[in-house]
Amino acid sequence: MRQILIQEDAKLVEAKLINFEKNTGCDLLLIIANASDPYPAASLRFGMIAGFLITLIFSYYLEFHEGWMWPLFMLIISSLMTWVGHFSWAKRLALSDREVARECAEKGLEYFHILGTSKVSHKVTAMIMISSLEKNIQLLVDEKLKTQITQQEMDELIALMKEHFKKGNVGLGLISSIQRLEDKIVKDFGGKVSEAPLSELSDTIHFINI
Repeated sequence: MRQILIQEDAKLVEAKLINFEKNTGCDLLLIIANASDPYPAASLRFGMIAGFLITLIFSYYLEFHEGWMWPLFMLIISSLMTWVGHFSWAKRLALSDREVARECAEKGLEYFHILGTSKVSHKVTAMIMISSLEKNIQLLVDEKLKTQITQQEMDELIALMKEHFKKGNVGLGLISSIQRLEDKIVKDFGGKVSEAPLSELSDTIHFINI
């Protein structure tokens, strides 16, 4: 999962994190997760659908003398395809948009509170979470930042990241978005949003495997 960022880009992003927190007085949590959930149901869906399709195709070329052998054949193939469904590429094919939106939002909120706001005294925090499997980005800010930053502006930051990510520029996408968020905070709050002397969160990227 670390391959999403080359080492040089990771260092540049982490340097940007330090600079952001120094200029805004806001802690920024950056998480890159392999997934927001194991999605066992997606693996099962892939297995059942693939098993049915493969059985249907084979039925044109094979003939069993006993009718009960077709359900058995489908069961075996579906079990094998369910195992295949645990691979990311296969699991991604069986995910639903609603399922992805729910799991990514829940996991983002969990990380935001457990790894972010609960660990800082001034409670002024923001978080960017990238979930690789779903190609999903979550951007969360605390209540104080919400007084000046609208959901539309956060959606625009996410769109900026996605635009760069599609071109393979993950590091540039993160740096550009962090800079835009910094400019927004400094402008709307007239400088630092808090006078916290030191960053209370780690200034490194959190790589998380589910």
